[in-house]
Amino acid sequence: MTDTKLCILTGAAGEVGRATARRFAESGWSMILCDRTTDIASLAKDLSNEFGRTCLGVQMDITNDQEVDRVAATAGETDIPLRFLGLVAAINHPAVAIENMDMALWDRVQNINLRANVKFISSCVPLLRKGGNASIVNVGSYWGREGHAFFTPYCASKAALISLTQSVAAELAPDIRVNCVAPGNINTPMHFNALAVEAEKRGISADEMRKIEWAKIPMGRPAETAEIASAIHFLSTDDASYFVGATLDVNGGCRFT
Repeated sequence: MTDTKLCILTGAAGEVGRATARRFAESGWSMILCDRTTDIASLAKDLSNEFGRTCLGVQMDITNDQEVDRVAATAGETDIPLRFLGLVAAINHPAVAIENMDMALWDRVQNINLRANVKFISSCVPLLRKGGNASIVNVGSYWGREGHAFFTPYCASKAALISLTQSVAAELAPDIRVNCVAPGNINTPMHFNALAVEAEKRGISADEMRKIEWAKIPMGRPAETAEIASAIHFLSTDDASYFVGATLDVNGGCRFT
């Protein structure tokens, strides 16, 4: 098989990142998978063996500008047209009152959730233009649509990501389409750990806590990681050729916009 299209995915060793990498591999993409963990090398090797495509795993710090530039350079050296940049990597944080805000925490969240995306986009735009018919997807959150007490750094970073998407989309269209996916709750250990912590605070069982939270979702459940991956993948396809600066709310109806 001939490699004809390349994508870069950040946060590829996480739950959503893995599902997204698999979805792109199934669709014939070659990939550069980026993450801070050593697992990324074996994930890339496994997908390469399974789907017969070029798949490179890069362990990196996405807040390090030189490392981001190296990933872009690696993409150029493959001689496969770079046609998609998927910015999945992000962190959340424990609840913190604004009067107790540690600015180091604020900076870390903004650097990972927002600044790293800006740098990746900046470094990859020349290759995406050259690749042609290219697109970028930022992964936001429904918490970027609304503020939540005690989660100011996270909410602010995701709100800024939606604005970033619109600004860069206006700048890069029609050569490169830029869009965003805003998930709601996702069926991952992070979600269940958060429910367990809240259940303990309230003095109720984890089962009761799940029922309370999931009752707020019209679909009655959190998303599967594959459902988020499908939305990200959709925005890379010709079926999304007129999506520019859009944010897809993949949240089961827990928040309407």
